[in-house]
Amino acid sequence: MPATSDAKLAKDSMTIRNYLIAGSFLLLAGCDDNNAAPLIPNVIVNDQLNLTNIQYNRLRQDNGYVYLNAGVRGIIVIRENANRYRAIERNCSYKPEDACGIVEVDASNLFLKDPCCGSQFDLTGQVTGGPATYPLRQYGTTLQGNFLYITN
Repeated sequence: MPATSDAKLAKDSMTIRNYLIAGSFLLLAGCDDNNAAPLIPNVIVNDQLNLTNIQYNRLRQDNGYVYLNAGVRGIIVIRENANRYRAIERNCSYKPEDACGIVEVDASNLFLKDPCCGSQFDLTGQVTGGPATYPLRQYGTTLQGNFLYITN
């Protein structure tokens, strides 16, 4: 009799396991890839800026900015105030594989835009106008004396 109970228990365990596996596949199949974050390549960013250099003169005033040849398609460094800077990836989050999808500071200096798709972002990289729905990638910034370090 115990052999029969062990066989039934093993069969019930296999049935439960099969239901769990099938349920996992259904759950995965139900995921909508359109809601996934766009794939912007990860690259190593480890730059330092000497803020006393003339090429970074614009970073001496609030909302001043410079473009760096770093990151995936470049980085925009924006000064928020004397102690806080932002480093934002220029690769647009809408169709990041499009070669023309490079974000720039608008002529008004009030927001960022991608002239290719028309998306707009505030100076923190958050979407303010589509078709983009995801914010721009941000890199870490640390200010030590006259040096600004940008890393990921």
